[in-house]
Amino acid sequence: MVSYKVGDRVEYQAVGGGNVENSTTHGEIVDIIESKQPAGETGVQVNASEDEPRYLIRNDNTGKETAYKSSNIVGKAK
Repeated sequence: MVSYKVGDRVEYQAVGGGNVENSTTHGEIVDIIESKQPAGETGVQVNASEDEPRYLIRNDNTGKETAYKSSNIVGKAK
């Protein structure tokens, strides 16, 4: 499993984006969440843990911060 750190710029698949080529976007990891807590601008409860962290990513286009599983992250942005 690839691990990311705060400050990494990543390409990721937005929630609800589907599996289409243009559904990926870019952003910066601003926090790594490792416990059950509200996250992002909406305050949605995430069930994160040390084994399955959530990455709080600030979208480059919108500035919105949302928590994502590592499976949503395609890789580091080029």
